[in-house]
Formats: sequence, structure tokens, C-alpha cells
Amino acid sequence: MALSRSTQLFYRFLGLHSFLIGLFPFFIPVFLWKHGYSLTQISSFIAITGAGFLLALWLWDRMHKTLPLNTLIATSFLVESSLLATIFMEGQPVFLPLFALLNGAYNCFFWITQRALFFETLGDEDTGRRFGNFQVVVVVIIKMGVLFGGLLLDKAGYLSVFLLSSLIGLLGMISFFLLKEPMELPAALRQDAPLSLKTILGFKDPYRSRPVFLLDGPFLFLESYFWVITLFLLAHESFWKLGALVIFLGASFSALFYIIKNRIDHMPAQRIYVVAATGYCLSWFMRATVDADLPLGWLFAILLVITFCTSFFRLAFNKRFFDLARETSAHRYLFLKSYYSQFSIALGFSLAAGVFALSQDHSGEWLRFSYLGAGFFAPLFLLYRSRPA
Repeated sequence: MALSRSTQLFYRFLGLHSFLIGLFPFFIPVFLWKHGYSLTQISSFIAITGAGFLLALWLWDRMHKTLPLNTLIATSFLVESSLLATIFMEGQPVFLPLFALLNGAYNCFFWITQRALFFETLGDEDTGRRFGNFQVVVVVIIKMGVLFGGLLLDKAGYLSVFLLSSLIGLLGMISFFLLKEPMELPAALRQDAPLSLKTILGFKDPYRSRPVFLLDGPFLFLESYFWVITLFLLAHESFWKLGALVIFLGASFSALFYIIKNRIDHMPAQRIYVVAATGYCLSWFMRATVDADLPLGWLFAILLVITFCTSFFRLAFNKRFFDLARETSAHRYLFLKSYYSQFSIALGFSLAAGVFALSQDHSGEWLRFSYLGAGFFAPLFLLYRSRPA
């Protein structure tokens, strides 16, 4: 069946940015680690990234009322190029905070635009399957970018990544600007008033969304930053070996994941969510056991289980999230999730940076303690309800 024009443009936007994320943003935590930044500094970077996302979201929520979608997409490519250019300031006092603010802005302009467009593709009874398909597309393209990015960083240096990313970003920007008809955001999204501070602070629902949104923020960066650093250490601090390891882990359970994502919409929702959240909780305790001295077969078995449990939970969690968004306040629910999650990221990792600084930052040890702490907090995801509590 032929895809509609809007769906084709959505997947073009998604594909270009997913590849760009794989080329370098995926490597940001290990790039900082490789250049001698401590866990204290990386935690501060994450906290400022959260603040940058919040500022950009406030701006995006007002820009999308008057500007065509083409402009928002062009802005996302422009912010990504600015993020990459900031690397050349590395070593300057302003580098880390500026880099973090731009990282937060890029995350916002990509993920909020992507979620808003993805939400419009959902039907009544296919959220899990569609999110699964969407996740498969994103993961495959990101992994391609990771492979190229890792090779280029190790073999040719950062300049090659910058030039390739800039070229792709420029071509992507031009391809959207040259569309014969301007792209428009969904009417329902454009008609909603921007969220006020009073609305954000007063948000409360019977599904326990607010505490779960606050909880989820730090977990996202524990997965995408701290855990990536652990994998980087297992890969002997090689960018291309890290890329190969990530691709191997993703490919090893892809068939099983494909079966689950096609059936999840027809499974008992609460039972599946409880199983997924329980596995996710256990995966954090398993992360704390990961060590390069483990027998190779046992190590890969643990890594595969962790990868599967994390992906399964994200599928179940996002199915519940988008189902509730469709049943409640639609796009406003998406924005509220980001406001709360990013606030908790900014606050949580600011506190973590303080703790790491006071402890003189024994990085390897604190990574393990972070995973143990996450394992104790992860059961709180079970608060999230599909029906009023």
C-alpha cells in the first residue's frame, strides 16, 4: 500500500535525523569521557541538557502556532549543526554549558516534532504495533549511523563526522524547504494554546502520570549516557567497537522483539506492563554485575537480557503513554510528559553531580551504584495505570 505524502515526509524527517543521531549525538557521553571529563562533569552536562530542553520546548510550543512545519524541521537541522560546531570550542570554559544547552535544544526540536507527527499516525487499536514499527525503523537507521560514526571517529577523526553530518543536514534542510506545498502541523495541535506555568504545575490525573513522568526522566539518561559509558569501557574505549557491540546486541533479539510488537495490542495490557516493568527493574540490578572480567559468554548473555528487557519495557511503556495521550488531552499530554521529565533530569543530575563531586568521583564504582539505585526505584513505574486509580 502506498504511503501518504505526510507519512513519506515524516519518515524522511525521521530517517535523516536518526542517521545523524547515530553519527555523533549517540557518542556524546563517551566522547566526553574519552576527552577526560569526569562523571561529575558529565552529570552536570546532563542537567544543563534538561534545562536546555525545557527552554527549547517553551519556544517550540509558541513557534508551532504560526510557523509551518517546514520551518520547525529546518530549525532542527540548524540546531544539530550548531551542536556539532560547538565541539571545536572544546577546552574553552564556555564549551560544556553551551554544548549541553544546544544538546537539549536539539533533543527538543527532534523528539517533540517527531512525537507530534507520530501521534497523528495512530489508530484506535494499534498503538503497540505502530510504536514497535516506528522503533524498528529508528533503531535500524540509528545503528547504521552508529557504525559509520564509530568508524569515522576512530579512523578519521571528528572533522570527518562533522563534515558528513553537516552535508546531510544541509541536504535535509533544502529538501524540506523546496517542497511545493508547505507542511502543516495537525490542526488539533495548532489550535491548542501554549501550556502556561499554572497549567503545567497544576497537572494531575487519575493515571498517576505526573510521578511517573518525573521518574522516567533520569532513567532515560541512565540508559543513554551512563550505560553507554559502561559499554564503551567494555569495548576498550573504542568508538567503532562500541558501535559494533550495540549493533550486535540489537540484532540478536530482533526476531523475538518483532513477534512481540506485532502481538502486544492483543495481549492483556496490565499483565504485559507488569511483566515488562519487572524485567526492567531486574535489568538494572544486572547492569550492576557487568564487569569486563566475567567470562565472555556469560557477559554477552547478560548484555542481551538487559537489552531485551529495556526494549520490551520501552515498548510497553510507550504503548501505555500514547494510549493515554489519545484518550485524554492528546498533544498536551505529550508536552506535559516532556516538561516533567526534563525538569527531573535537570534536578536529578544536578544532585548527582554534587554527590559525585563530594565523593571525589570514583567513576567506575559510582556507575555501579547508580544502577543499583535505579533498580530500587524502577518498581515505581508500576504506579502508572491504564485505568483511573
